[in-house]
Parts: sequence; structure tokens; C-alpha cells
Amino acid sequence: MKAITRYALLGLVLLAGCARGPAQEAGRPAGGGGSSPERAAETITAEDMRERIAFLASDSLRGRDTPSPGLEAAAAYIAEEFASLGLQPGGDSGSFIQRYPYPLVSLAGGGVRLELLRSGRRTALTYGRDYYVVPGAADSAVGSLVFLGTAGQAVASLEESVRRGQIPVIYLPGPVGAEWQRSAGRVLRAAEDARAQGVIFVLDPDIDVPFIERAAASAAQPRRMLGGQAGVPAYFVRYAVAREFFQQAGLDLDELRRRAEQGSLEAVQLPGLTVAMGARVQVIEPALAPNVVGILPGSDPVLRDTYVVFSAHMDHVGVGRPDERGDSIYNGADDNASGTAAVLEVAQAFASLSQRPPRSLVFLLVSGEEKGLLGSEWFVDHPTIPLDRVVANINVDMIGRNSPDSIVVIGQEYSSLGPLVHEVAARHPELRLVVAPDIWPEQRFFFRSDQFNFMRKEIPALFFFAGIHDDYHRPSDQVETIDTDKAARVARLIFYTANEIATRAEPPAWTAQGLAEVRALTGGRR
Repeated sequence: MKAITRYALLGLVLLAGCARGPAQEAGRPAGGGGSSPERAAETITAEDMRERIAFLASDSLRGRDTPSPGLEAAAAYIAEEFASLGLQPGGDSGSFIQRYPYPLVSLAGGGVRLELLRSGRRTALTYGRDYYVVPGAADSAVGSLVFLGTAGQAVASLEESVRRGQIPVIYLPGPVGAEWQRSAGRVLRAAEDARAQGVIFVLDPDIDVPFIERAAASAAQPRRMLGGQAGVPAYFVRYAVAREFFQQAGLDLDELRRRAEQGSLEAVQLPGLTVAMGARVQVIEPALAPNVVGILPGSDPVLRDTYVVFSAHMDHVGVGRPDERGDSIYNGADDNASGTAAVLEVAQAFASLSQRPPRSLVFLLVSGEEKGLLGSEWFVDHPTIPLDRVVANINVDMIGRNSPDSIVVIGQEYSSLGPLVHEVAARHPELRLVVAPDIWPEQRFFFRSDQFNFMRKEIPALFFFAGIHDDYHRPSDQVETIDTDKAARVARLIFYTANEIATRAEPPAWTAQGLAEVRALTGGRR
């Protein structure tokens, strides 16, 4: 089955009152901030932040799930705000909306197979006992096998094996958890870049049949996929089963695994062994999800062709299990109505300037972040602006809670943007904000918001983030819990920092160590 790249837009009717937020009803003008950055920053107020967050986190939007009518209402509101500010549309076909396909799909009945062929003998593995599959863009593949060792080793040699028409086999050690998922993700990103038709993972010996059964049952459930079918199909094989087919090729998997873990293994062919595999996916329900893109062109005839991109995700997790009060709407006031409101307020401040900054500014509100950074992934892979002309990304997510006088900025150690944000904060003591480094490195927040997709394209980025709290992903994340004064001050810091980026002739630059670390963290994927 081919990757689905296009769908007719679903007929979704939104009441004008639902799509229009309170800020527009108040008739706020697009400009009026005056000529100086200081006066423009004054347009960013706690009252405006509260109004915007209150609308986006209202029960009527029902948690802004991707996709949903509530998310469409949020996108329509943002697009109207961009139009009222005089921004140029940066979406599809002259609109503010960029659409990406996000259909509901499932594994087709009887469509999963993993067969080994040797000397005319065919051995079929049993799905749900011997292996499970996470489907992807290719619904079938046939090829010889090559063992590339552990995930870290495989990334470097995967492209060459795929070029030779081989199916890579990778050992995935350890219990299933965050590090396990990151290792598998790095391999699959490298496999996607290499245009692999599939990957076989050999699971840790301690992962048993009941885990395989549960994983297979989960994979059989209908789910939504970016683009219809995303990524490379991955087949996860139980260790004891893999050991048997390595023996058929005259190889000792236990010994190869030990050598791989010691770092002394090079790629090993599995002679005389061919694999045929397939995981066919069918579309149950087509859907398109929105990003919203507004552009403020720069004033300099040369620098206006370069861009600073602001991003925040406008989606949340929708309606779910009721809490102890019986509330089942996950409003997402902090996560991430706060960041969305900040980007809108920063756009308003820049639009109020009588003299625009030299570089162009892109205001990007994405969906699908809660589903796996999908909207930003689609944007950077299908950009509506020249992505190689983007000099920086400023991402904003959850800025309305916790310590009132500090803001964590993740990514500052990777590029010249780090010293810049400290310089700006020192120049504006009236903001009463201490710029803190990542104080939760073990949480790997770098991977968990939309700056990740810009950084994997090697665009320097900063991530403004105030941290999680007891209301995170709960119905209690409501506007009443937001420190709108802090959120407004953070938005002003973002405005001042971006104004420096957009004004200085020299673009932000990676540090050598920072770029190396980013490439390692993202698997070198572009």
C-alpha cells in the first residue's frame, strides 16, 4: 500500500461565535504600540494573556484534540488574529492554514507476515508470539539479512546495508522504557533517511511472550498516522526465535551480541538466509489536521529573505477519563494555551512596530504535538518558507506556572542564542526573570516539544518552558491556575530576544560541541 499523501478536506462547519475569541470581540487594533520595542512590549499584558488562554482552554473547545472540531475552532481563531494583525498568510494556497494528512488506519486482517527462506525451505514466524510489528510506509519487503549490532552501532552502517538491498537486523537491549524507545527511534529515523523497506529488531532475552502478545494486540488497534503511513515498518522479534534463525545461517547470536555490546562487532551477513515480510495497513477514516502560519515580512532588502520562526503547539489531549470532580475535559490551559497565547501576543507586539525588524518573522502554531510532534514534523519536512533561510527557532510550551521569577530555557548551551537570552534578560531587569538552564535533564524535555524538529534540521533553537506540575495532563489544567503576569513577562522576554535575532546582521551560530551533541541526540536526521 502506498503512502497516502492527500485527502479531501473533511466538511467541518464551525459556528462563527465558536471560531471567534474574546480578544477579537473586543475589537483590539492590530497596531498602536508605537515605534520603539519598549512600547511594543507594553502591548503584551497579563490581561490579554488571560483572555486568550481562557478562550483556548474553554470547555467549548473540548481539549483541542488532534483532530477535532475544538482544534479547528482554535486554528480558526488564530488565523483570524493573524489576519487582524496584518500578517501575511503562510499556509496552503494563500491561506493561514497548512493541512497535513492524519487518517485513522489499522493493520489489515491477515496482512502481517514474517517468513525466513533458506535452501527452498520456508519458515513462517507466528505473529503475536514470535514477533510483533509497528507498520510503516512500506507494506512488504524481501531481502537478505545483515546484523548491525546494537542501535548505536547500526546508525553508522545502516545506509550502506540498505543500499545493498539488505534488511538490517539490530539488537535492542534493555527493558522497555524511555531509553529503549529512544534507541529504537534513532535507528528508525536513520532507516527512514536511508529509505529502508523495513527493520528487524531483536529484543532483549528478558522480554517474554506475554509482552509480545500485549504489543501485538496494541498494534492491531486502529490508530492515526501522520501522512497515512509514517516511517519505516519495524518488526520486533523475540530473542529465542532470532537465535534459531541465526543458527540456520551458521551464526551464534549470543556471541555476536556480546561482541556488539563490547563495541568490537562489524556488520555480519546472515549467509543463505532471505526474509519476506509484510504489514499491510488500511485506511478507516481520512482526516486532515491544521497548522496555522502567519508571516511578518522584514524591512531589510537582503535580511528579509531570512526568517526567525516562533512556534508553539495549540493542541492538547481532548476529552478523557473523568477526575474526582467528574470533569473529563482536559482543557490544557498551561499545556499549551499559555505558549499559544504568548506567540499571539509577540506577533501583536511586532505588528505594532512602525519599523519592522530587518529579518522576516514566522508565527507557527502547530497541532499534533501531543501525538508525537506531528505538526512541526510536517512543517519542517513540507515547509511553506525556504527552511534553509531560517536562522533560529523560538519554541514556547507551558510558561504559566511554577516559580514566578524564573524561566527555564532549554538549548541555550548549544548555540550563541544562549548568551544572547542572558544578555537580553540582564538588559531588562523590569521583567524580573532569571533565565535558568535545563534543570530536569533526566526528563529529556529536548525530545518532547516542537523545537526538536527544528534542531534536527540543524536550526539553532531555544525552548522556553516553566516545567510540569500536578495539573499536567489533567482536567484541572485550567485558566484559573495560570500566573498570567509571569506568562506575560516571559512573552516580553521572548519578544526582546527575537527582536535582537531579527535585527542583528550576524545570524545565530552553533557551538562546535553543541552541534555535535544535537546531531547525536537527533540521530543526525535532517
